[in-house]
Amino acid sequence: MTVIARGSQSVRLRSADICAEFAVLAADVFRLRVAHAQAFSPRPSWAVVQTNWPAVPTTISVAARRLQVRTAAGTFSLDRRTGALRVDDPAGLEVFSTPAAGLGFAGAVASTEFNLAAGESLFGLGETTGPFNKRGLIRELWNIDVLGHAPAIHPGLRSLYVSVPFLISLREGRAAGVFWDNPARQVWDLGCTRPDRLRVTADAGEIDLYLFLGPTLPDIVGRFTELTGRMPLPPRWALGYHQSRYSYESRRQLEQIAREFRRRRLPCDALYLDIHHLDGHRVFTFGKSFPRPAQMLRRLARQGFRVVTIVDPGVKDDPRFGVLRRGRAADAFVKSPDGKHDFLGEVWPGRARFPDFFNAKVRAWWGREQARLQRLGVAGFWNDMNEPANFGRPDKTLDPRCRHRTDHGPARHADIHSVYGSAMARASREGALAARPDERPFIISRAGYAGLQRHALVWTGDNSSCWEHLADSLQLLLNLSLSGVPFCGSDVGGFLDHCTGELLARWTQMAAFTPFFRNHANLGTRAQEPWAFGPEVEAICRRYIEMRYQLLPYLYGRFVEAHRRGTPIVRPLAWHHQNDPVAVACADQFLLGADLLVAPVMRPGATARSVYLPAGNWFEVWTGNAYYGRQHVVARADLATLPLFARAGALLPMIEVQQFTGEKRSETVNLHVWPGGPGVLDWFEDDGHSLAFERGEFHERHILFRSRQRGGELRFGAAQGGFASKVKRWRVIVRAAQRDHRLTVNGRRRAGEWVPEAGIYAWEVANEPAEIVARWW
Repeated sequence: MTVIARGSQSVRLRSADICAEFAVLAADVFRLRVAHAQAFSPRPSWAVVQTNWPAVPTTISVAARRLQVRTAAGTFSLDRRTGALRVDDPAGLEVFSTPAAGLGFAGAVASTEFNLAAGESLFGLGETTGPFNKRGLIRELWNIDVLGHAPAIHPGLRSLYVSVPFLISLREGRAAGVFWDNPARQVWDLGCTRPDRLRVTADAGEIDLYLFLGPTLPDIVGRFTELTGRMPLPPRWALGYHQSRYSYESRRQLEQIAREFRRRRLPCDALYLDIHHLDGHRVFTFGKSFPRPAQMLRRLARQGFRVVTIVDPGVKDDPRFGVLRRGRAADAFVKSPDGKHDFLGEVWPGRARFPDFFNAKVRAWWGREQARLQRLGVAGFWNDMNEPANFGRPDKTLDPRCRHRTDHGPARHADIHSVYGSAMARASREGALAARPDERPFIISRAGYAGLQRHALVWTGDNSSCWEHLADSLQLLLNLSLSGVPFCGSDVGGFLDHCTGELLARWTQMAAFTPFFRNHANLGTRAQEPWAFGPEVEAICRRYIEMRYQLLPYLYGRFVEAHRRGTPIVRPLAWHHQNDPVAVACADQFLLGADLLVAPVMRPGATARSVYLPAGNWFEVWTGNAYYGRQHVVARADLATLPLFARAGALLPMIEVQQFTGEKRSETVNLHVWPGGPGVLDWFEDDGHSLAFERGEFHERHILFRSRQRGGELRFGAAQGGFASKVKRWRVIVRAAQRDHRLTVNGRRRAGEWVPEAGIYAWEVANEPAEIVARWW
């Protein structure tokens, strides 16, 4: 290939039928773009939001046979004769390499190949079934409507609802990432056909690769979310427990469910309305079984319940239907292959048209329709069937030849199919903000593409009430989290088939520590509300739902971290221990933040389970028993007990149980200090519902813990931000305390309380905005 242009950060090459460009975006982020043409497409990406990168020191050298680009983080080399490329780290260790002619085209189909090392693990790709480590699989990135996707039900299933063509590799403790930004149908052969090769094909479009050099998982995901955007901070009520069913079919039934939650003292923040609340499945309506919806929503709000309604994209083709009439007047629908008529498909309303959400005018029209529900009091929108699903074709989606009129020009559906869900979520979020500019929207999406996290959370779709899918849901959430989508969850108890009391108890235990916590069940299945299986299971569910509400300050802090840095809320053990091969391979445990290790029980009849504790010291939360890390331990796991461990050095803020977020002001925070290691907590507080935090209206303080041989030091940094904290006092509770201590707060002697039978040493301190330093010995 011939070098035709060279800059300080990039170099462009061309051959007879190929153009290519290599660019340095950051010292540890490279971009390689190849087109089967003499010029690149001018269309911007649907995923990428960061396009202005500051220049970094870069050395480019061009020789007869080799092109080399060097930064502080790595070196890119291209053999100009064979087309083989390689990326090395500063020590000369290989990060990526391709065989000769590893990138190319066969007609419209683009392909890339990378060499795989022995023992290399592969993670990410958004939402795909199968094991946590995707090595050895073939997965297809093309969003589909699938009913029941547990591996035992569909062992050969290659696609799901969310396609993120971003892969993370771990080899010998070093992480790297690759993102192929191309929303056409992709097939990823992850060492299945050839164990030593990763081969990826796309049906159309360019090869547009972003290479992330790491070397740590936080480096990779941080850069990827810098590129594609980070999740917005949700309203605080979104972190509570949510209850759903397909369907609560009448106002009377929904209000009865609400009464049961409050009567039984089971905390709950949101109730959901599936398609049976609609008038003949017409989007943005209420049917006759839900009379006076505004009154109903006001009454539920007074009890502390928000209501979230399902919103499908298919608009019923009924000339009397106002949404359709206004949509046709706005020319808002996807066109048939000839480009002259609206495409007609079939979904729940029967014959339907599909909004062209890739167009700003269409998104604005959709937002105006959605605002009618906001004015009634609907609190959030649940985007379903947005792959998009279409019952009228064997492939259950739109004709791939359908025409879109996007913000960036015309496009075939096949070329942007997997972005449709993201575009709908974008319309929902933009519409919610247009109607209420200072309120945080709550949007859920079943489908999407890279960057979906900017608009919506993801739930993992129509899972099943089986133990296999309880296990599969964890790897789905971990891989979504590694793919830049930290706000995610699965249907608690499973959607399809009949749940059992034991399965509901175990699923509730696990989900209480995941970002999105919603129980949802299918039409015709047995009830699976927390009380549905009798007093024993109800009590177990209550215990873990209550613990969720007690831990909300800690959980909210993890959401703030995800919003600011893209950090996953739930993390595989490898996130903090990528040099530990046992931690890397661990797929049935997870970390909530850095400080809580959760080991869910995923088999029926269990009374104990093996738990791997990575490096460091750990405490079993229920007993206070201490353990050294880098070992497996047998943890008690009777039906009422979820194995749960706190890291030595953990700072875990907890508040009193509430029946819904904001029920009462939490003036006392119990700060649980687990000794034996260093700890840090970034406390964050705001009004929990508005965007005022973006204007500095928050209360934040950095809290540090240092463990000493005979005690410790706890330092509350000075408060930052313009929000007046609602906390009046901190009650510091040192766990695993074996004796009484002497205590000073800001140099003055204070009295603490030692409770030998509980193994705690505790004291209270007023929440003054100035720095507070407590020492005990």
